[in-house]
Amino acid sequence: MLKELRVRDLALVAESRVRFGPGLNLLTGETGSGKSLIVDALSLTLGARGGADQVRHGAQRAVVEAVFESGATQLVLQRELGKRGAARIDGRPATPGQLRELAGGLVAIHGQHEHHALLDTDAQTELLDAYAGALEMRIAVGAAHSAWVAAANALRDLEQVRSRGQREQEYLRWQLQELRDADLKDGEEDALSAERAAMRHAARLAELGQQAVDALHEDGLARASAAVRSAADLDPRLADQAARLDALAEETADVAAEIRRYAEVLDSDPRRLETIEFRLATLETMKRKYGGTVEAAIEERGKLELQVGATADVAAAVSAAEAERERRRAELEAAAARLTKARGTASRRMEKAVAAELEGLRLEGARFEIALRPQAEIGPSGAEIAEMMFSANPGEPLAPLARVASGGELARVMLAIKTVGAAVDRLPTLVFDEVDAGIGGEAAIQVGLRLKALGSGHQVLVVTHLAQIASFADHHLVVEKAPGDDGRNVVTVRELGSDEERARELARMMSGGSTPKALARAHELIEEARG
Repeated sequence: MLKELRVRDLALVAESRVRFGPGLNLLTGETGSGKSLIVDALSLTLGARGGADQVRHGAQRAVVEAVFESGATQLVLQRELGKRGAARIDGRPATPGQLRELAGGLVAIHGQHEHHALLDTDAQTELLDAYAGALEMRIAVGAAHSAWVAAANALRDLEQVRSRGQREQEYLRWQLQELRDADLKDGEEDALSAERAAMRHAARLAELGQQAVDALHEDGLARASAAVRSAADLDPRLADQAARLDALAEETADVAAEIRRYAEVLDSDPRRLETIEFRLATLETMKRKYGGTVEAAIEERGKLELQVGATADVAAAVSAAEAERERRRAELEAAAARLTKARGTASRRMEKAVAAELEGLRLEGARFEIALRPQAEIGPSGAEIAEMMFSANPGEPLAPLARVASGGELARVMLAIKTVGAAVDRLPTLVFDEVDAGIGGEAAIQVGLRLKALGSGHQVLVVTHLAQIASFADHHLVVEKAPGDDGRNVVTVRELGSDEERARELARMMSGGSTPKALARAHELIEEARG
């Protein structure tokens, strides 16, 4: 959930700190007050394109920061604009691309100039699968696809082995034997390097160890311990210090014993050192020839064992691999067919549900369909993609939703889809800008009802100029533009806390002022929205 948006020196915003709550958050204000600027600021933190021209006149840079919370976890996305832009995630440097990738699971923004998450066919397909309750089927298709690809790759590798001549097969066997003779083991190189270092300095290490033991055996600490113990017999207040000194003396004795044992086992045998040097040289040769690390050489040994083992009966191995590939292909096709069937059934249900919502949103005559378009090859997400199609007026042909005219019409289509899929939509925060363009009266009430319903399962942010929609707010934020200390206009945002404040704002939205009649109607709207 979006908890807070902090903006400094962005366009007309000198400094603003906007707090959002759960449910339906409404942003209102006079025309030109900067309502959409708040959405623009949020978009920047989500990786939208930004430039130095958005920095407030007279400032060096603009900073926008969005704080998200999920339970006890907090995530901070930050964006800076200026001569040199910057992005951060929880204070760590990032790129706008990384912000966009992260934002894909946090927020969907639906507005005239924003990137629409639902306009991507992959997102539409995933939404349909979620609506169909077929996400597990989709996962099964992905697993079956991976298994089929792995089987196909295994067959390809065996066929490559079969196509090689006898000379290359002999060379593979020679490589394998060399690696087997090397008898490589994980961790051996580090252990030998440490032992070699110790042996090269064995004399000095033994000398230093003996010096440490001699120093630790000096009886200064023991005499101190005995003295304080005797003092504690006379004054019990020193008992704690006596006990601590006893523990130190005991610990010192243990350390001295360990160092003595270490010095005793130090080995400076030149023959052992020679053996280590030879072994490390062997490991270095294997690293250089087979991948650069011991681990890579061990992995190469495993691959060669499979390839050389397969050459013993290549024809039988290829036949078995072909059978495995066909079996995996059949499993993939069966899993994809189940998903296709579920998508077909769900698409018809979703079409009817969205059409009903569009009618309630006063888009009479609009049509909505879902086209399932077969792909040339079955992929990890199935045999087809879902593309949502829309026509705003009778007689107009259906077109992909991504090509529908932007603005309020598109926003209402998005609202209808979101309302229908609310139970399965996993995005926690939904933003609607211009959702009320071109509507009013009963249609506005219907939009407000749906936004309120969405707010029961999501955090919803809406920019609106209609009092009918604003009356449904759980949190009503008003955007205002007024002269600042330097005489220039600045944008501020504040939350309306009381019904009286909200009524005055609704009255202004309806009639341009707080007349008694407008105030009375505003209070009616607030009560009707609650009922």
